[in-house]
Amino acid sequence: MAHGMCLRFGILLLLGTLCSFCQGYAQSKWCVDAALPSPVPVQKTKITIIGVEFEGETPLSDALRAQLVEDIEHSELWVTPEAPDSSWVSQALNPLREAIRSQGYFKTNVEGKPYLIRAEAKERLYVLRVTIDRGPQYRFGNLRFASASKIPLVIIDASLRQQIHLHEGDLFDVSKIRDGLEAIGRLYGSKGYIDATPEPDTTIDESGSRIDLLIKVDESKPYRISKIEVLGLGPAAQKYLHVPQETGDVFNSILWQGFFKDNGPHLPADASPDKNLRIQRNVGNSTLDITLDFRPCPPTYPLDQ
Repeated sequence: MAHGMCLRFGILLLLGTLCSFCQGYAQSKWCVDAALPSPVPVQKTKITIIGVEFEGETPLSDALRAQLVEDIEHSELWVTPEAPDSSWVSQALNPLREAIRSQGYFKTNVEGKPYLIRAEAKERLYVLRVTIDRGPQYRFGNLRFASASKIPLVIIDASLRQQIHLHEGDLFDVSKIRDGLEAIGRLYGSKGYIDATPEPDTTIDESGSRIDLLIKVDESKPYRISKIEVLGLGPAAQKYLHVPQETGDVFNSILWQGFFKDNGPHLPADASPDKNLRIQRNVGNSTLDITLDFRPCPPTYPLDQ
């Protein structure tokens, strides 16, 4: 049996960068100052894949393979003229990798070799030849949760398990684990633990073709709301506005996501958490300042500044 430590970074890479699952937001809308000179546009070349060929056998059904070929051929790929082919081939093959890994082929290796068919001034057309080393197929083994510190977890094991939609004996599906980790982050965020970080650690049993998963959770501390401020709405709109929490409450990220749906008729048509909700941490006393900024051109802030 190979201990998961040697594969820990492998699953982190497959799952994407795992940072804190905090429900923090910052202003992302950028207001253009007409006095500023326009940036020089970067010239890019469109990559069009007009065909996908497979070398050898694939673990995919004919129907799924046909659908994936269509997805790859409709990929939006752009590169600078001097960029090597490797800059876009890996991106084009991502749907294929995800589909194979969802069937338990955790160690699959998918490579593509592009063949240039025609080059035009602003577009290059290719046929992509794909080789797949699927590796062994694994099933899901034991699932355990543990605290990253000596303090027991505040959320019970059963609730955490409900976030991972895999059972022992199922095919080991990386996408379901990724979704489960995000769900765990949302669950903690609903209880004020916006800095909670679930980190996966795998142990592979090669002889049994199964993978056990240990999720260590660094919960950090819960945050309470110290201030709520609404900017950019007139008195009439604010009169009917329903704010989901009050100062002193334990912050619930899910309620603030729902705020925009519940108050839709009283908000600008394009209002969203990404654009209009700013949450600033006061780490020293574990409190949050919440700003709902609906001004036409709100200022921009780095996260948590």
